[in-house]
Amino acid sequence: MSDGYELGGGGHGDPGSGSSDLTRELNILQLSPAERRAEGIDERTVTEAFLAVARRGSAEQKDLRGITLPELALDRQYIDGTNRHPIDLRNATVEGTISAAFAAIDFPIRLDGATVGEIDIRNAEFGGRLSATNLTVTGEVDAFEARFDGNVSFDGATFEGPVQFDDAVLDNDVAFDGATFETQAAFRGAEFHGDSNRLDDNTSFTDATFRGRADFTQAEFGFVHFENITFEGSAVFEETKVSGDMECSNTVFESVANFDDARFGEDTDFEAVIFEENASFRGAEFTGGQRALEADLTFEEAQFGGEATFRQATFRSATFQTARFDERADFENVAFEGDATFADVIFATEADFDEALFGGDVDFSDVRFEGECTFRGAEFTGDDDFLEEDASFVGAYFGTDAHFHNAEFTSAAFTDTFFGGKIDFNGCTVHDRIDFQATQIDGDAYVDFTKASIRGGRIGQPAEGWVRYDMTLASIGDLRLTVERESDSKELLDYFRFCRTEFDEFSDFEFSFSEHRDYLDRNSWKLHTFDEPPEADPDYALEMTPEVIETTYLKAKQAAAEAGDMKVAGEFRVKRQQHSRRKNLEVVRDQTAAFSTRIKNAGRAFENFFLGATCGHGMRPIRIALAFVVAPVVYVFPYVFGGSLFQTGAADGQQIALANIGHALSPEGLTILFENARLSYISYTTIGYGVMDPKGPVAVVLAVSEAYLSVILSALLIYALVKRSEL
Repeated sequence: MSDGYELGGGGHGDPGSGSSDLTRELNILQLSPAERRAEGIDERTVTEAFLAVARRGSAEQKDLRGITLPELALDRQYIDGTNRHPIDLRNATVEGTISAAFAAIDFPIRLDGATVGEIDIRNAEFGGRLSATNLTVTGEVDAFEARFDGNVSFDGATFEGPVQFDDAVLDNDVAFDGATFETQAAFRGAEFHGDSNRLDDNTSFTDATFRGRADFTQAEFGFVHFENITFEGSAVFEETKVSGDMECSNTVFESVANFDDARFGEDTDFEAVIFEENASFRGAEFTGGQRALEADLTFEEAQFGGEATFRQATFRSATFQTARFDERADFENVAFEGDATFADVIFATEADFDEALFGGDVDFSDVRFEGECTFRGAEFTGDDDFLEEDASFVGAYFGTDAHFHNAEFTSAAFTDTFFGGKIDFNGCTVHDRIDFQATQIDGDAYVDFTKASIRGGRIGQPAEGWVRYDMTLASIGDLRLTVERESDSKELLDYFRFCRTEFDEFSDFEFSFSEHRDYLDRNSWKLHTFDEPPEADPDYALEMTPEVIETTYLKAKQAAAEAGDMKVAGEFRVKRQQHSRRKNLEVVRDQTAAFSTRIKNAGRAFENFFLGATCGHGMRPIRIALAFVVAPVVYVFPYVFGGSLFQTGAADGQQIALANIGHALSPEGLTILFENARLSYISYTTIGYGVMDPKGPVAVVLAVSEAYLSVILSALLIYALVKRSEL
């Protein structure tokens, strides 16, 4: 026998007396309080009588239903019996305290329907079942560090005072179903082991009501039910550990709910739970079971009336389908190892998924982000499911700005989405494909793909409510641009902006300009701007300098050439040269630049202009061919009408005075024109036969310049023909 327990002294019920006749003890227990007072029976005598019956009584003798006791002082008692029959106190009344601190009670106890003033069972040990269904305790319950080896049932119990089970150990099934805790209830550090029933709950608080603070900090559970509960005060499950399933459906948290750093080992059910105030799951771990047919965690149809915090929580798979978040939803730094479902969820205000990790498929289809939402740095890595996108936002509604800055996708679908503000995909990465078709809610929504990296996929425009896409500094591969109505294709690129965009970064995944030739040709091959509504004020990443624009068309030209589309490459070369000329002219106008630099750039600008005007930088061979043929005609007019300085030997040196210009149409005048034209073409082609030659000093200079001009134009013609042949 342990030194910590008292065996009880002599007198009535002394196990050392050897008596088995408990008539007197039973009579004492059956007396009413008034009768005991009349006979002078004190509380100690009543307790000794109770101990005697508990230790030696038969099943019939232990049936003490309906008795009234002043109190039971059982502190530090070791109470075992000659049999395992329960001590039956059903519907009994204990006016004072049942005190069994540091006691050891090794048989079952029944307190069903009983009424007790207070219960003090600190550090007590109960070896048998404790049944207290519909028990009423009008005062405090203190079960600090108590240990219960058998089943414990407080179904329907009413605790009018504070309840404390801190650090208690309950090794078998525990039931508080329908219990009412009128004030605070504390189960801090309590252990609910219960391993006799693997297929169902080991601990149940179903239908319970907590009117005060409920504190389960650092409690440990096996399988536990918290279904249909009402927590009127704050509910604290901080650092709680649940090794089995946890059922918490249809529960109402009227005050703050704190599950910070809680650990959930198997499936967890928060379906249709209502959080009227703030709910926090910061750092919680939902390990989940290995059931393939359902999610490890469900918050389906849950309602979050206050701020919901899941920051740094970890999940295997989870569903929040049809849940509603009325205040800020914080999912920053969360990690989903498996699939995650947020389909049909409503985020009424801000939703924060910054740096979230989605390791499996994630479904945000038909979700409503009525406030600002952020997925900055989020990773949608997906899994090996080739039948659907790894991240689905199909039918999602973004009421205002959405931020996917530096987000990373394996594949994603944003079809049939609605945007009401700026959608920031700046710096995002799409490793495989993206399917994007959005409709704007108002008139100035646009999608910012600045610095994005998109290997392939599709961006489409709906029938109405087109959205603008900014691809500045982006890298794109096999990205198709489509329209819902074929008749709108001619306007498609009006809504796309390519500025210093990389088109050939991905091997075998090139962007095809060939599909958009008709539009580009109609729109002068313009890429670097899109149409903007007057009220729009987008924040662009680059200033539209001539140098930036020139680089844009250089990259486009190189990409088209690598794809084998030389026609498009040539047109982009023309656009690049046009903006290169503007860049040179900016240097010429820069008063701070060195004089030599300005002269060099002036020469480059003239050269650029000359090539553009004559042969369209090699893309207009008909223009240069026409110039090559017509150029000598220009010289005929000064030869004929220029006077003595322009006199030639053609037509015996005859000229036509400007005052008599009508003479040019006479037979004599036409002869003069023809002969001078013949001289011009001879000089131009440097054939050199005949007796005609220039006479006037200026005529001589012009004749020589014609020879040089013919060389230049012929070279340009060959250049244009060669470039054209490459198309």
